[in-house]
Amino acid sequence: MQERIMLPYNLQFFAEGDEATPEPAKDDVADADSVEALKQQLAEERATQAKNKAALDKALKQVGDLTKQLRSRQTQAEIDEEAKRTEAEQTKEYIAALEAYKHENEAKERYLLQGMDTDMAKKAAAAEVAGDMDALVTIQKQHTDSLIKAKEAEWKKSMPKAHIGDGSYPAMTKEEILAIKDDEERVKAIAQHLNMFT
Repeated sequence: MQERIMLPYNLQFFAEGDEATPEPAKDDVADADSVEALKQQLAEERATQAKNKAALDKALKQVGDLTKQLRSRQTQAEIDEEAKRTEAEQTKEYIAALEAYKHENEAKERYLLQGMDTDMAKKAAAAEVAGDMDALVTIQKQHTDSLIKAKEAEWKKSMPKAHIGDGSYPAMTKEEILAIKDDEERVKAIAQHLNMFT
């Protein structure tokens, strides 16, 4: 018997061209509406930007015209005096910035000498220059607390371990002591290593 290989027919291929095209899906219609809405919104924003730019250009032109009129009415002496005044103001601002920078660096160095780390010293100096005393007090308290903790840790390390008893249980860990089965021996070991059980 011969088997026939059947290929599926694409009926759309054979359809007449006059037949109605399928309607677009609802999602496609919604996407098209949202695209149109976005295009309209973009056009409105561009129009608003163009209006704002035109208004800004007009205002800048008016300022420029007024400046030209003022310059034309001023005498050379007035122009020179205005330039000197502007230069004096810029110099004053520059000197104030330099003084603030110097003050902050001096404060930072002072805090570094007190033992603060670099980050904390910078924050403390910035708070001092800004006049933020609450922040400065908080930073100094943090520094003092960290110094106290460091000193306590150093003191605990240097403190000798107290050994009580006849020395028959030297250098045992807490787990080793608790693992002793005989109650009397465990009590003796605990007595010799009281610092572990306080």
